[in-house]
Amino acid sequence: MPQPEFKNPEFIQHNSAEEIHARMMKNLPEDIDDMPAGFPYDFTMPAALEKDEFINFHLVRALMIAFPQYAWDEWLDLHGQQVHIIRHEPEHATGYITVTGMIGTKIAAGTIFCTAATDYGPAIEFSTREEKIIEENGTVTIAITAVEEGKNSNVAANTIHMMAKPDKNIISVTNQLPVTGGTERETNDDYYDRIAIEYENSMTFLGNDSDYIRWAKEAGAGDCIVVSNSDRAGIVKLVLVDRNGQPANDRLIQNVYNYILSPQDQKKRLLPTGCAKLECVAATTVPITYICTGLLFDDTTNFEQVKKEFREVIKTVYDEAKKDGILRYNLVRSLMTAIQGVEDFTTFLMNGDSINIPLSQEEYPKTEILDFREGEPCDRKRI
Repeated sequence: MPQPEFKNPEFIQHNSAEEIHARMMKNLPEDIDDMPAGFPYDFTMPAALEKDEFINFHLVRALMIAFPQYAWDEWLDLHGQQVHIIRHEPEHATGYITVTGMIGTKIAAGTIFCTAATDYGPAIEFSTREEKIIEENGTVTIAITAVEEGKNSNVAANTIHMMAKPDKNIISVTNQLPVTGGTERETNDDYYDRIAIEYENSMTFLGNDSDYIRWAKEAGAGDCIVVSNSDRAGIVKLVLVDRNGQPANDRLIQNVYNYILSPQDQKKRLLPTGCAKLECVAATTVPITYICTGLLFDDTTNFEQVKKEFREVIKTVYDEAKKDGILRYNLVRSLMTAIQGVEDFTTFLMNGDSINIPLSQEEYPKTEILDFREGEPCDRKRI
């Protein structure tokens, strides 16, 4: 949820440089020249400009940072610290590679493997987290971590094929599964949401659904579903996605589990007494392909920007869809015309149709493909 817009209080209004200076001229003695270009007029204008800046910039900013609703960056961090909520820093993507080569070849911890460079960006490097030796079957699986943090370090399956420094004993390398978990620094809006929830819940530790969702997000999850199952009394099951809306990887699942259960320090345990077991799993995703044809937009945007903005705005609809158990076609379709610069489009489909998509309790929608196609110039003329 975006932070609310700050509205200047009444006592800030009517304090532009022109209004301040007009009041200064009005307060001059009657026998003093107050005409433009006169000495009193020119001599007092700099003071009016300074007062304008102080009131409308510095004083307004001071008021904004006093409240978490309007604070930003390091000022919002200070509000978070008051309720023991720390902003999530960028994370490195993690995963596994399978290396094929000569039996007995040692692959040291810190060995760099990478994807191929493309027209859209440089090679993405990954470092092995452990020392491994190629086994009798000629292969070995190794845990890796992206060298650079951020969501750009997430890569699809079968894209890591190279070594930064080739080894003649290595025949091939690949990642059989996607490498995931790379995230950007938590935004002000998302961070404020967690701070607001903390104030609203007043630090309760009852073990209700809102507590588990809050704890999962504190541990780094992007969202969490608490699954109810009467057949498994005493078990709390958390279905997790990361901050990119992707299914949680092994590292994130373990982080959430350790944060709530605290197996190494029982004094920090959040799991309420009486809960026999905590189960954390990755969400099952429902891939969604969006088709939009005849897309027309004005000069304030471009084709790639429209696709980028749609990918961002659709995440807000996914949150609602997860709660309702259904992704509503009409709601998603309306997002297209709400994107700045979009003028019209011909067809909009979700998974090839114009109907709602149901979601089970443990399913999250996932943007799989954006098949957007620009309209022809003749279409633009008909608008």
